[in-house]
Amino acid sequence: MSLSRLYQGCEALWRDVKYAVMARNYARVRELSALLHQARGDEQALRTWLYRLKCVEQEPVTLPALRNTAYHLLGYWKDRLPPDERQRLAQRAFDHPAGVIAELGDRVRREGPTYLATSYAFRDEAWNEAEFRHQGGLYRIIVDAEEALAAGDPTKLSVRIESLGDASDRAT
Repeated sequence: MSLSRLYQGCEALWRDVKYAVMARNYARVRELSALLHQARGDEQALRTWLYRLKCVEQEPVTLPALRNTAYHLLGYWKDRLPPDERQRLAQRAFDHPAGVIAELGDRVRREGPTYLATSYAFRDEAWNEAEFRHQGGLYRIIVDAEEALAAGDPTKLSVRIESLGDASDRAT
């Protein structure tokens, strides 16, 4: 497996899970972001980062963190929504942050921004894969951590990167 392709896959997965991580604990966002940057160029460190990410996925979503995530996501629409709509969503984010996040997910699917369309914050799925471009090709990273998590052993993590063809054939 190409180390640079593995790093690109990890970056793509991070792009897709960052807000789902934030919904658990904002400190984890800073921690995982720093660890990913430090792991660049080290396959074992990248695999350990993936294992750590999958451990964070097992942590519960908390109401304060979910509120923070809703407010962060709302920031993407500060210049796109009329002031009364922004105010309505901001007020609702305190009492019903999951509802606001769901509403914003619907908005993303209809209007963009496209870079949020693949965010796990808007889908109830395991954080197992992400698509990315690398050197003109389109790829998918697939992470299986079931055995690693059950054993508490990061070396049992399975990572595959599969080619999806030429990047010009599809958009991510």
